[in-house]
Amino acid sequence: MAPFRLIFAAFFVTLAGLLATACLPVTSKAPIGTTVGLGPDPALAGAWKAAPTADNKGPTYLHFLANAEGGMSVLIVSHAQGKGDAGWNEYRVTAATLNGHHYLNALAVQEDGKPISDASATRNTPLLYTLSAGGRTLSLYLVDEAAAKAAIKAGRIKGSVEPGDFGDVVLTAAPDVLDAFFARDDAPALFDQKPLLTLQRLD
Repeated sequence: MAPFRLIFAAFFVTLAGLLATACLPVTSKAPIGTTVGLGPDPALAGAWKAAPTADNKGPTYLHFLANAEGGMSVLIVSHAQGKGDAGWNEYRVTAATLNGHHYLNALAVQEDGKPISDASATRNTPLLYTLSAGGRTLSLYLVDEAAAKAAIKAGRIKGSVEPGDFGDVVLTAAPDVLDAFFARDDAPALFDQKPLLTLQRLD
């Protein structure tokens, strides 16, 4: 599994645990934002550089490009350094804004040139994103697994939780219900407090 398949689960399990279980971050059957319209966010277009992570200390670059499907393609290139493995991935993403909250829906397309065939290719990975005032710093946040499980258990949002510590968590709410939930003022509390990635725009 290449580094950026790992990045999408890095805040939930250890690297060794991920390799053993192949678990995914919290996903959703429907993308967030269908009621307001999905599309690209021009503010994201271009190249970004990510800060090193514990699993890969080499430079990592994200390239956001508009695609013919009305969304964006994200090419992620990781350069090996130390124990990290070099690799590249492609994700198809759409953006939407609900009540001032900015969301991305990510679907895995390919890894090192090989098509993705697991659930990450068909289930949306929701991300919250923020941009600095000058638009030069981008932070991405994954849904917090414990918060999602609690919301599902409390009946605040429909979803399924597989058994076991590393069981997948899937949001199954209808698109309009999903959007209403993520448009709430407190919706960002469902996401990790620590960014998955913090990126700097490249000129």
